[in-house]
Amino acid sequence: MHVLRRVPAVAALVTSALATGAIGACASGGGIFPTAGDPNASVANAERLIAEAQQAGADSLVPEVMSSARQNFATAQVLLRERSLDRAALKGREAAADATYARAAALRAAAERERRAAQAALEAAGGNP
Repeated sequence: MHVLRRVPAVAALVTSALATGAIGACASGGGIFPTAGDPNASVANAERLIAEAQQAGADSLVPEVMSSARQNFATAQVLLRERSLDRAALKGREAAADATYARAAALRAAAERERRAAQAALEAAGGNP
């Protein structure tokens, strides 16, 4: 019987510890939601990735994706100037994602072109079709 008397006390202790941990986490982490990261680094990374995608030929192969990357980059720059840092970081990351996709699509298209050329050369030389 005396074990049952301890259950409410243990439950109260556990509840108190969990509440203290949650309050401490909010106080140390700046709130419930995580930050979006360093906006300057995000925008600079997006700019670099857009240049790499452009070099890979993405402007002609996936112009709509490059347009989206550039638009998100421009929006990120405006938000950065307006000191809307979390939104700027997120737009920079979105621009970076678009640019990464555009570059990958351009490289894939180039690889596919090379594969078709190699296949045609093999067939012309009398190799296996």
